[in-house]
Amino acid sequence: MEERREQVLAAAVAEFAENGYHAARTAAIAARAGISQPYIYALFENKKVLFLACQDQVHERIRGVFAAALRPAESPVESLRLLGRAYQVLLADEDLMRCRMQGFAAAADPEIRAHVHRRFVELFDAVKEMTGADQEQVARFFATGMLLTIGVTIDLPRSYAFAPPAH
Repeated sequence: MEERREQVLAAAVAEFAENGYHAARTAAIAARAGISQPYIYALFENKKVLFLACQDQVHERIRGVFAAALRPAESPVESLRLLGRAYQVLLADEDLMRCRMQGFAAAADPEIRAHVHRRFVELFDAVKEMTGADQEQVARFFATGMLLTIGVTIDLPRSYAFAPPAH
């Protein structure tokens, strides 16, 4: 059952990434997962619960990659640099990044907004704790990460998200 749940989550991340919360269809998620649509509801109470589970998966994946990227006794600045490099790897997963953005886009729904808000704060606080960086450093790190995420989701040339090397 857990393996099937993970399969449905992977299909749902792709569907929500492509179509957003409101336009995504559980029938399309079922087709992507190779299961019947009613089986989705055996695993998830409704589409919103599935969407929130996808948001959890996205945030846990980011947090896990960040935790794996750190080395002991690094300075806060170096730790943030390591997390930035790790985030570059995550950026290659366009479904993951687009699904993350769809969480923000669906925030007009109060339940989704509260959930995405909580997960964002948890990730922000985890980065702060993992790196020892201060609030401003972590805020800049997240601002850069959001610029990169937006860049990936709209196919922005890398030159807009990365400063040219200093001469």
